Formats: sequence, structure tokens, C-alpha cells
Amino acid sequence: MKDDNKKYLKQLVMASTLGFQVAFAIFIGLAFGVWLDTQVGTFPWLTLVFLVLGVVAGFLNYYRFAVKQQEEEKDLKK
Repeated sequence: MKDDNKKYLKQLVMASTLGFQVAFAIFIGLAFGVWLDTQVGTFPWLTLVFLVLGVVAGFLNYYRFAVKQQEEEKDLKK
């Protein structure tokens, strides 16, 4: 397999897992917030806080992926 094909296959695999990373970050934040709310009795406040933190973490994963892809493209052009 050519090096270019391997590179594109690797990018495809990374991009396909990105959706799961975003969804899992949101789900984990939501689940942890609900669990904490049931323990403390502050429903829905901690759920909302950890849901927002999960969304931020998910999009941070997406941002890191996008920056990494841009750096790799920049390195290939050199």
C-alpha cells in the first residue's frame, strides 16, 4: 500500500472515531451530572453544569483533531 493511501486511511479512521469521542464526552458529562444530582439532591443544576462541560470537552476534542490535521497538511506541503 502506498504511503499516501496509508495516510488517508489513517485520517479516515481518526475522523470516524471523532463523532464517537464527541458523543461520549457529552454522555459522560450528562451521566456524571445526573448521578451527582441524585447524590446531592440539586437536580437539575449539576446536570446542566456537567452537560455543558461535556459539550465543551467534546468540541475541544474536535478542535484538537482539526489543528492536528492542519499541521499535518502544512508539513506535507513543505
